[in-house]
Amino acid sequence: MRRMMAVLYLVAMAACGAVSSMDEPVSASFAADLNTFRNSQGQGAVTPDRRLQRAALAHANDMVQRDYFAHQSPDGGRMSDRIAASGYRACAAAENIAFGQKTEAAVFAAWRESAGHRRNLLGSAYAHYGLGRSGDTWVLVLARSC
Repeated sequence: MRRMMAVLYLVAMAACGAVSSMDEPVSASFAADLNTFRNSQGQGAVTPDRRLQRAALAHANDMVQRDYFAHQSPDGGRMSDRIAASGYRACAAAENIAFGQKTEAAVFAAWRESAGHRRNLLGSAYAHYGLGRSGDTWVLVLARSC
């Protein structure tokens, strides 16, 4: 049922031109919220990276298309695999996923209030991020290159 609803939602959103694409710019408002939060907790800013955005979006799309919700894909693909496939060489990385939030503000608030997700948002090892969304499925990848 969830898969059918997700497919119907994606078809409807595609008709409106609202499905995320690999070429869509990273949201300035999400970057501002993320970096304001990091700065308030004594952490430096992170900057968007299109390769990480591609990795995040690919995972969000895959979860919707194959009807699962996990950090590891059904065929065993992991975050590190997705990051490497994007061309980003990561020495440190973390991934937040979420489902059901309708806006960037809502997903950011949910991650901020969850201990594990919050730890990722505030990780001092990260310098870059990518945010991907497919329908109401969200993926945030934070990383530092080697």
